[in-house]
Amino acid sequence: MATYSATQPSLAAPPQVPGLLSRARLQQIRATAVLFTALNNRPKARRLFSRLRAHPWLRHRLDLLLGFRRTFASFAEAQSVAASYIPFGHEHPDEVTFHAAIADVLRESDYPVLFLLAPIAGELRRVFDLGGSVGNIFYAYASHLAFSPSMEWLVYDLPLIRPIGERLAKKRREPRIHFVNDLARANGADLFLASGSLHYFEQPLHEMLSSLSQLPHYVIINRTPVSRGPDVITIQDNQSFLVPCKLHSRSTLISGMRSLGYRLNSEWPVHERKLLLPLDPQLSARTYSGFYFTLA
Repeated sequence: MATYSATQPSLAAPPQVPGLLSRARLQQIRATAVLFTALNNRPKARRLFSRLRAHPWLRHRLDLLLGFRRTFASFAEAQSVAASYIPFGHEHPDEVTFHAAIADVLRESDYPVLFLLAPIAGELRRVFDLGGSVGNIFYAYASHLAFSPSMEWLVYDLPLIRPIGERLAKKRREPRIHFVNDLARANGADLFLASGSLHYFEQPLHEMLSSLSQLPHYVIINRTPVSRGPDVITIQDNQSFLVPCKLHSRSTLISGMRSLGYRLNSEWPVHERKLLLPLDPQLSARTYSGFYFTLA
């Protein structure tokens, strides 16, 4: 089953402040990443830097300098490295507080989704929101789209986020939001939505969906970095917490969905965010992306 990886069991313990040496190491890693990224933006320096990266011994030393700002063979390896620097991930209070605070906020990349959903919003009976946090996407969209009063919006996220989302739904007197802990609840959904979440799952989307006996008719992916080459696993630096993430290969994502019978109807760039790989600029996501699939 596809899951987020969490480094702590609950939100009860406050985040620990890193010691002096740890803070110095974090600053060094971040400064090195900025320097290497700047080198990649200068043609002459980029060519020299490319030759240096190609040497196995030098590449290893550069990786050591970058600490967690590099690529990994698996989520498990990336999670282990991330936890050695900052022992908090998606369950960090800053992350949960942020999503609760933006429950009514639309971002630029939400408008393509609103445009696509407007003609079908009233027909949706069940929406499965992959990695939907406290349900903030529902609240942001509900005031702009004519969702049915009987629609179910199912949020799949870390179990420790569930009580926070349920309290928010109760406060807002919103009965349409439900929190689930099983991907199988996406079976037969009208819409499968992954907004700002797909890159936190190591399993390819078509493999997740292939486990369902009845595929969702619509699939929307938004705010996710993709690789123009192979899949790439790295660590996303959110300053107060670190999380493993995957730049899914764009070509593999699309071909995998086609193998299930989906058609790619729309694709759009998301300029709000980028994910740069200091030692692999050719694989960097200089913009995030959005995709809209329908079952043929």
